[in-house]
Amino acid sequence: FEPARNTCVTALLLQAVQQYICLTSFAALLPVYRSYFGLLTMQRPSRKPDAAAQLLAESEPLDTQEQQAVISSLEEQLLQQNRTFKLGCGGLALVVGLFFMYAAYQQQLHPWEAKYTGELRPVVGQTTAAAVLLLQGLGLLAAQVALMTELPKRGERERACMPAGMRVQLLLYAAAALSFMGLIYWSAALWTMVQRYGYDVGSKWELVWLPLLPFGLCALCYYVVHSLQATAADMRRLKRLQYDYKKV
Repeated sequence: FEPARNTCVTALLLQAVQQYICLTSFAALLPVYRSYFGLLTMQRPSRKPDAAAQLLAESEPLDTQEQQAVISSLEEQLLQQNRTFKLGCGGLALVVGLFFMYAAYQQQLHPWEAKYTGELRPVVGQTTAAAVLLLQGLGLLAAQVALMTELPKRGERERACMPAGMRVQLLLYAAAALSFMGLIYWSAALWTMVQRYGYDVGSKWELVWLPLLPFGLCALCYYVVHSLQATAADMRRLKRLQYDYKKV
């Protein structure tokens, strides 16, 4: 590669930065994670400037060592975000999944004692409701396992840049399918209540979390994996565009 291709490298780095911004867009919802984001240096004036940003600010082409320094810095940021988002979303999916499985157990053992299923008793069956809650819980646990399966350890920058395996993709598809079944079932039950008893009595909007929460969490897990993999693909492409150049 010629030094003139430094423009292509810069463009790819900007694309990688856009992926990081996409991932950190909901950092405001999770303030505890803000300390992990190396790209938020503009909000931390006391912190030292990022090495990659300093090198990219130079107008002349980067030599081989500087290119490697930039890539290493971006790999470290990708590793931190990979662990942060997978641990955060995976932990949330695990907690909610266990709750739904416990709800299925309680529904089967003590039918209709829980308010969120008791209010839908006229339109759903005892065993069916328990089975759907169990499927939703299993879907969330599948999403959690998908995030944790290829979680890189600290210092494993190369592993953070690897593409997701077939097992992860199958687990995410299974999670989406199971949570979508719950979405359809509980949405139909809520709509049936409205049709049967009218909006004033039959509308149970406080139970809208039953269909939406598991499906939304599974969609979030898929989004995290997809965004991280897109950034990792840019990182692998960036490595292929390295060129031999030595500053005099």
